[in-house]
Amino acid sequence: MLCMDLVVLIKVFSAVIYPLGVVVVLWLLSYLVGVFDLSWSMTALLISSNPICATWLASSLERQHPQTPIDDIADHDVIIVLVGGLRLPIPPAQHVQIGSGADRYWYAARLYHADKGQRIVLLGGNVFEQTGLHGEAYYARELLQQWGVPHEAIIIETESRTTVQHQQNFSALLKEQKINSALLVTSALHMPRSYELFRQLPILVTPASADVLVREQNAPAIFSWLPSAVALSLTTVSLHEYYARAFNRLKRFLVALKL
Repeated sequence: MLCMDLVVLIKVFSAVIYPLGVVVVLWLLSYLVGVFDLSWSMTALLISSNPICATWLASSLERQHPQTPIDDIADHDVIIVLVGGLRLPIPPAQHVQIGSGADRYWYAARLYHADKGQRIVLLGGNVFEQTGLHGEAYYARELLQQWGVPHEAIIIETESRTTVQHQQNFSALLKEQKINSALLVTSALHMPRSYELFRQLPILVTPASADVLVREQNAPAIFSWLPSAVALSLTTVSLHEYYARAFNRLKRFLVALKL
């Protein structure tokens, strides 16, 4: 229950420091001090919804671990997949749907069929409890099986709800499984934070980024300047990665101080 409360607390706090939350806070502050000035909140909104700013912020993360051609990737014992991007079969939906970020499953299946890993380890449950439903890794396994990965080649862990818990629970699996090397598969945006955690394990971990968002596109230059909801979303998820990475480093620093 404590873990649940902590995750909820983090989600609520994150909403306040994301772009839209910042806009609302700035608006409220201007109202409370008696100076109804929207300039600061509008500036924050325009910057965070600007495609150039959003693209720069996201690419600063994705460039850290660029995709490698599959043929150039060395063989590893397992392929780790951090779950995400699936829409659970919550009514009225009758089946799992593939959402943003689900490219990681297709990429993991391709790596497996290319003999880059002997098994696939799916890490992750549901962030919030969903009555009557399994953890997301359970449904991801079904998807991989439909893409030709045999059931016996898939290991699932359905309790972890954060990236830190993914790493901790996989660390526990190391005691049960004979694993010396692993390919780490997650979205390119999420990879810097994930790899920073998983490289602390006593095995060789190699990043294998999926779901690259920032790509060169031939579009009129004017669209790079027009505010958009897509850009605002990209800024938000990019800031989430930076915030979470800073939080993880702060936690490690505080733990080290106690030692």
